[in-house]
Amino acid sequence: MQELIEKPDNGFDMRVDEMEAKIRSLDHKLSKLNHDESVAIVCFSGDWDRLFAAFTIANGALALGKEVHMYFTFWGASAIRKKPRRKTIKRTPTQKFLGWMLPDSINDVPLSKGNFGGLGKRMLGKLMAQKGVDDLPALVNQARELGAHFHCCDTSLQLFGWGCDNLIEGEQSNWCGVTAFLSLAFKSKVTLFI
Repeated sequence: MQELIEKPDNGFDMRVDEMEAKIRSLDHKLSKLNHDESVAIVCFSGDWDRLFAAFTIANGALALGKEVHMYFTFWGASAIRKKPRRKTIKRTPTQKFLGWMLPDSINDVPLSKGNFGGLGKRMLGKLMAQKGVDDLPALVNQARELGAHFHCCDTSLQLFGWGCDNLIEGEQSNWCGVTAFLSLAFKSKVTLFI
């Protein structure tokens, strides 16, 4: 019995070594699968209250030191739209009509309920000012200053006939398709659709 304790079986040592190697290999594979500390937000709605929620969450994540990627598609693209200084893209009559229907900028997006031709939004804005709550344009600027990454859906831009001069980031705007954004979303810890 003493000999077994002093001289362990080589087969046992090999099995322990093999198990440790497998555990190290699995740890390495798991570390590659770990999500980074980013947040991905899809902004589909062009409603003031939904965009307010999206930018509030984005700024909260940025304040916690997380990387934030916001993907603006269809009606949500109005959140990063601005009136162009010049018309650089020739648009079809349908694109012109859509451009006329959509808000010109973040300042013009309506409430989803109770907008009443802008009266509801003005009342809400007044209440927010009284309570010291930042309005939506301030939240957008805050997100930009804190380093949020804005991605505009390439398909939406094509459908609306928009160019770089239509977006608040101008030439620095990141146009991307859904697969490019999904590659960011798959790596994020949190993905929201608003």
